[in-house]
Amino acid sequence: MRAPPRPSPCSREFCGECGTPLFAGGGIPSSFIAIQVGSLDNPSECAPMLDIWTRSAQPWDVMNPALPKFPKNLPPR
Repeated sequence: MRAPPRPSPCSREFCGECGTPLFAGGGIPSSFIAIQVGSLDNPSECAPMLDIWTRSAQPWDVMNPALPKFPKNLPPR
């Protein structure tokens, strides 16, 4: 894995061979790690638990209405 080329408030990790985004972390809470679903061998084994950064969601993004929604980061615990 390699780090991003510029400073960021979040940490991001990429594949060292192809540059594919793998993980993102940092922010609030700092223990939160987002895994890029496209990096998984079988993404159908994982189901979303919540929706974050909904304020930036694209109009075509279909979110499950039963999941908790957060317009930005998760609130501190």
